[in-house]
Amino acid sequence: MTVPEDNSIGFGIAEMAYILQLQNTAAATESANWLRLKDESTDLEMIRAGLSSLVARGMASATAGSELSFTPQVDVVAYTLAKAARWTQIDLLQSAVLGDTVLQIESDRTKLLFQPRTMQAWFVLPQDPATSAEAAQSYLVRDHLATHPEGGVRLRTSGPEGQYGLLVRQETEGWVCAAVHGDNVGPATAPLSEAGLRHSLLSFRTGSPLTDD
Repeated sequence: MTVPEDNSIGFGIAEMAYILQLQNTAAATESANWLRLKDESTDLEMIRAGLSSLVARGMASATAGSELSFTPQVDVVAYTLAKAARWTQIDLLQSAVLGDTVLQIESDRTKLLFQPRTMQAWFVLPQDPATSAEAAQSYLVRDHLATHPEGGVRLRTSGPEGQYGLLVRQETEGWVCAAVHGDNVGPATAPLSEAGLRHSLLSFRTGSPLTDD
C-alpha cells in the first residue's frame, strides 16, 4: 500500500464541528465521540465559526437560493462521518509515554484515515477504495514498527460485531499479536509473516480467534 502524502487535507476544530452536525445520525454522534469532538459538535458558536472558515477557504459556498454547496473533499468527509459503520483507533506507540494516533473510519462506500494535530485539528487522508481496511492497517503497523522496533501498536475497533482490541509488537522472526478484552491481554501468537499479520488484523475486527501462520 502506498500512502500519497499530497492527498491529505486539514480541517480545524470548528470546521470539523460543522461537518459533524451536517447530518443528524447515530453514526455522526459516534464519530464525534471517536474524534473527541462531542461537545464541539453541538456548540452553535463553534459550528457557525466552522462554516465561516470553510467559506473563507473556498470549501463551501451559497447558491442563489441560499443553499450551501461543498467541495468534494468536504462531501466525502461528511458522508463518511454520518454513514460510518466501523471506527478503528490505531495508537502508534514509541514508548510508554510517546506515540501518535490514526483513526480509520469506514462507511459503506468510503474509508478515511484521520490524524490529530495541534489545536484539535485533524488531517484527513482518503484511502484507496481498492485497498482493504486490514491492508491499510498492516501498512501503518509495519511502517511504525520498522521505525520504532522497540515500540508497539494498540488497535481498538467498534463495528456491528462489537468492540475489540489488539496489541502488535515486532520480533526478529515477524509480528506478534495478542487480543485485548477490557484490561485482559490474551495469549500472543507465534511470530507472523506479513500475510499472517493481515489475517490477524482482519480477524480482530470481528472478534474471531487469532491464529498463527
